[in-house]
Amino acid sequence: MSRNQLNIRVSDELERLIDKKRIELASKMDVIPTRSDVVRYALEMYLSAPLKDADTGRLTTSTKEGKTKKSVK
Repeated sequence: MSRNQLNIRVSDELERLIDKKRIELASKMDVIPTRSDVVRYALEMYLSAPLKDADTGRLTTSTKEGKTKKSVK
């Protein structure tokens, strides 16, 4: 499966908001999501189109018990 990279430039304020969302999501997950994870999630919500598993990055993680845990939306 092909995965394309998309470079975007964001303002300092948008970067701060993305990082704030990362910390917020980390309280619901076992890991801190990457900035890319947050952007993918935002695009999924904005486009009203669920992303394929390959596009979700680390938003699906393994818990300490070995079970799969999906991100809280």
